[in-house]
This record gives sequence, structure tokens and C-alpha cells, in this order.
Amino acid sequence: MKAKSLQILMFYFLAFGCRETNSKEDEGISGKSEPQKITVYSQNVYDLSGYSDEGGGDPYKLFDENSYVDPRHETSNSENYIPTTNCQPTKQPAIYFPIDKGSRIVADLTTSFQITEVYLYDRSSQADSVWIYTGTMQNWKLRSAFTTVETAGSWGWRKFSINDSSRYFMIRFSNYETSITEMVIYGKPFGLIRPPEENRLPEDHFTSMTIKEFLGVNYFNQVDPKWLKPFHYSRLYSFAQDYDDSEDSIFPGTRFNMLKDGYFDASQNRYSFFPEAIKKEDSGMVWRSIMGKSRWMDQKVYKDLKPVTQPGMDPEDPLSYGRHASMMWNMAAFFGHKVVDSNLQSLSHEPKRSGLGLMELYENGNEDDAVWIGSKYCNPLEYFARSSADYDGHEGALGGEAGIIQADSGSRLMSSGLIETDTNRIRIYKFLCETLRKDRQFIWKGGIQYHHYSTNGKNGISPEEDSMRSKLSRVFRATQRIEPGAECILGENGYDRSQRSRQSVPLIPGISEEECQGIFLLRSINATAFSGFDAYILYWLRDAGMPEDPSVYMTSGIFRQKGDKMEPLTGWFYISSFVSLLANYAPDRIISENGKVWVYRYRNKVHPDSLAYFCYCPSHNGSRVDHYLLPVTFPNDGQAFACRFEANSVKGSVYPVSIRQGSLDLTVEERPEIVLVREGH
Repeated sequence: MKAKSLQILMFYFLAFGCRETNSKEDEGISGKSEPQKITVYSQNVYDLSGYSDEGGGDPYKLFDENSYVDPRHETSNSENYIPTTNCQPTKQPAIYFPIDKGSRIVADLTTSFQITEVYLYDRSSQADSVWIYTGTMQNWKLRSAFTTVETAGSWGWRKFSINDSSRYFMIRFSNYETSITEMVIYGKPFGLIRPPEENRLPEDHFTSMTIKEFLGVNYFNQVDPKWLKPFHYSRLYSFAQDYDDSEDSIFPGTRFNMLKDGYFDASQNRYSFFPEAIKKEDSGMVWRSIMGKSRWMDQKVYKDLKPVTQPGMDPEDPLSYGRHASMMWNMAAFFGHKVVDSNLQSLSHEPKRSGLGLMELYENGNEDDAVWIGSKYCNPLEYFARSSADYDGHEGALGGEAGIIQADSGSRLMSSGLIETDTNRIRIYKFLCETLRKDRQFIWKGGIQYHHYSTNGKNGISPEEDSMRSKLSRVFRATQRIEPGAECILGENGYDRSQRSRQSVPLIPGISEEECQGIFLLRSINATAFSGFDAYILYWLRDAGMPEDPSVYMTSGIFRQKGDKMEPLTGWFYISSFVSLLANYAPDRIISENGKVWVYRYRNKVHPDSLAYFCYCPSHNGSRVDHYLLPVTFPNDGQAFACRFEANSVKGSVYPVSIRQGSLDLTVEERPEIVLVREGH
């Protein structure tokens, strides 16, 4: 009897409980035969070409007018309303339509439906091929194919019968000039329809990283490690052909070279490596942004190919990256923390060492979404395929010696730096991990990396004019909604000192370009620290051009070359002072972010009663505020000190601050100052 009663209860729950929550959307479960318009949520629409941000298009425009139309029932409203929004990219559109693949948009309907038909509003002006599919990311089934109309007189709704059960729906375009301005899908659900959940974060959510853990720098070559002391991270631009330097196309059997940055130390009868020197200096972390492909593939005839093992392989298939994944395995085996069997290593040199403990973070590319590169542009499917291979040999499908995790389980893959704050691309990465990997793991456990420069397109602007902190905060929050707990890395940011560059540093009256660079770097670092991001990586370490070079990023260094020596610039001294003062401090609270004075508070994680206030005028017109009163809990020792940043000083100059009526009496300028106090009780 108990079992029978439970069955009856389950029947009533399925028949009535779900319907009460989902109303019309769940009528397929309740037994009604009439197919209903399926609600498609913007969060569940995926543009596999990756144009949604930089490309100027929006794939959701295929569905954004669904509430105004009902072509199946030909209501008067749908007869009168003409859908107009177009989903296609508008900037560099051709790169999003690879030959024989086209542009693909996938809708996740959140549950399986008996899909009966789809209606498309065709406003095209030329004949192009379009295909409609149901199925899964691993097994698409073609349900219809058609050619678009060519004249305005033929515009209108077109019906296509589907009659298949599926959770996923895909439309593929062959040309960006195709104009399908709306798509309406009809069907009956088999399961519970779940609208996207909102993952809300507190308004002010800051990184827990201390400043000594927060900063890093981009560069190419070896430098004296003493100059890297302010930086925890070294992001080294590297090239695959330096490690896969064989000119032989044979694979498997490729032998890799891990000695690029090594030299033989005769006194110790061993090879030494650049990361060792960095770790001895400040225990910093080195990671390599590994770009390009093998030396033999880098020949002119193959210059536009992705780093697949052989020309002609599908760049959207993880199994096409066996050679690249093998290189990554050997790198992690050599530089990682785990000792592996030397017989498994495939190296072109002796000794076959492993477990050097020098690297645990790997970035397999750089700005693969760069739209100006044309045929080298890497769509999300292609980058996922390479990354799944580089992470663990696509769950071991490429064999045991492929991918960093199979060599050293403590290794982490960081996403290739994005040219801008394209969270939509990260959303697609997450979707691909969940639909193309059995373990459904998000594989970029080393963090999500974004690049951002404060600019108006003609010259650099201040981080405040750019609303940099707010922008990055939105990116951080969006990233957490996609992958909760993921670290956010600002992998590139900086200013050129040259006023002829489109990334020129803003100038403050009476202050040199060199000092202005230091000022606006400090303000940018602070904005990033209070955005939720977990790291700020400066671009760049050493100038690559002359002082007035008009080329972008040629004067963005904080060193200049003088003969065979590096000369530190004001920016290096400012950053060194910042780290020296706030090494153990982490962002704590935004005190003021409006008016003529902006104030941010850091708290010491070792001594929590020690506070530091970062104060400045957010302009660059020479503003100054005298006798600004900053309320504080009266310091225990009755003292407060301010630090003024100065050129040629790694600690700045410290002076006492007057306390008046429980407030700090400050003179605030556009050059930030840090005020140190001990919190009273």
C-alpha cells in the first residue's frame, strides 16, 4: 500500500505541481497536444563564432522579438509586427564565417522538447544557404536546409517542420549578409523548464590577495631579478617554436627542447633556469604566454594555420592538437613539481630532468580573439579544442603523455588573454566544457585573463574617465556568475609616455610624461584592486622604442635601455613604494568615490588594526584640495603618517599627518598619497 500511495503522490506532483510553477511553458507535461512557443533566454544562446562582443553582433537578436509575434497562430499582432533586429556581426564579419563551417548559433532550451516546427522571418537580399539542426554538441542532426530570399517582395515568415525531440537547437549561416531577423520555435516540453538563476554578489566584493601577491609584469627577455622585486607574477611572452624547435613533421616521436632559458652552470655541473633566479629573489611566480606553433609549421606556407599536428586537421577537434598537447606535457613534466619517469619524456637534450618546481601556471596563447589578425582569429570552439588537449589530453583521449595535468596534477591552465573584457566568450567556454567533456569541468583553473587599456581611441584617458573600476567590477561579477570562484586576471594594462601614441598617458600641468605615467599606473592598480580582480599585470617592463615613438606600446615600459644597462623610470619607483608600503594589505573598503577627493581603504592581513588610505584627486588638471578632513577611528597611538611617492625612491618620503577633531587633516593632489594609521577601539 505504501508503494502504491507514493506512486499516486508522484503522479499528482508531476501532473499538477510542475504546472503550477511553470504555467503555459509546461503544458506539454500536462498532456495538452497544442505545441507552444518555446521561451529562449538570452543567457542560453551561444554564438560559437565568438562575435558577440568585438564583432558588433548579438545572437540573441534571433529571439529578442518573440514576445511580439506568434506566426504559428497568425494573430493580428504578429501579422502587423515586422521583426527587424539582425543577429549578424558588423565588424570584420568575414572572419566569423570559416569555410565549410559558417557561423553557428546554439540555443539551450534547458530541457528536452518535442520540437514541432520553427518559423523564421527572412529579410535577406541575396540567396545564401542556411541549415537547421537538433541534437547535441557532439551529434548534430540536420533537420532542414534552405536558401534565403533575394528580394524585399519575398520577405516574410517561413515555416520548417522539425518533429524531433531535443534540448539543443542550432542554426548555421553561410554568409554574414544573410538577414534572418527572428526565429520562433514551437514544441512541448518533456521536463521541468528552469529559467536562468541569478548569482548575486555583494556590491563591493574585493580580492583577498595582498598587494605583494597582486602585481605582475609582462616582458620577453631575462633581466636582473632585482628589478622584478615589486612583482609577484612574471608573464613571459614565449613561442611554441622555441620548445618545439624541430623542423621535422613526424609525430609522435617529436623531441622538444626545454633549454630556451637555461644555461649550463659548470661550477655546479647543471643547467640553471631564469625562473630559478626569480624565485630566489622574491618567491615570485612565472608563467609563460605560449604563442604560435611548432617550428616546422611556422614555415611560410603554414603561417595562417592553427597549431594542429598536421595541415588539414580540423582545428575544432581536440584530437587535432596531439603534438601541441605533448609539448605542454613535456613542459609541465620538466618545469613542474612532480618527478616523472624519464623514459616517458621526449626531449632533444640531456639531462632529461623533471620536477624542477619552477612553474605551475600555463597560458596556451595570447589574444586568440584578436579580430585584426584575420585568418589567424581563433573562434571559441577552436580555442576550447586546443585547451582541452593542453589541459589533460582531452580527458586522456590523446594518450598518457598529453596535457599539463597528466604530467603534474598541481599544474593549472590559465585562459589565453582576451583583447578586451569579453565575458560572453567565457560563457561559451563554460558551455563547451559542459557539453563536450564527460567530466563537465571548467578547465581554466588558473584563472580567466582579460586585457584592458583606458583609451578613447585617440589617446589614453585616466582610469576615472574610463570608469575602469566599475567596468572591471562588472566583468568580475559576470565571470563569477559563469564560473563561481574563478580568479580574474587583468593581464595587460598600461600607458605610453610618448604623446604621439594612441595610448599616451594623460598629462597633469607641470608634471613630466614620465611622472604622469607613474601616477596613472598607481591609480589604475588601485582601481583594479577594488574591482574584485585578483591580479594586475603591467604592460610593459622595458621600452621597445624611442621616447617619441608614435607606435603604440613602444614607450609603455617602466625601464629604458641605456647601453647595456636598464635604467628604472619613475613608474618603477612608484610601484616599488606602493608594494613596500602595502605588501601585506588587501582592499577593505571604498570610502569615497565622488567629488574632488577619492579615498580607498586597505587593511593589513597580518595586523588587522593597521589601515592604509589611498587618497587623491581623480582629475588631471592640476587640482589640489587643502585641509581635506578624513574621518577615522582615532588611532591608538595618536599618530598617522602619509607617504608621498617620489622618483628615485623605493619607499617614498614619509611625514606625520595632523589629526583634528578625530579626522586626518590632508592636502590631497592628483598624485596619490597613502596614509597609514592604527585603528582605535
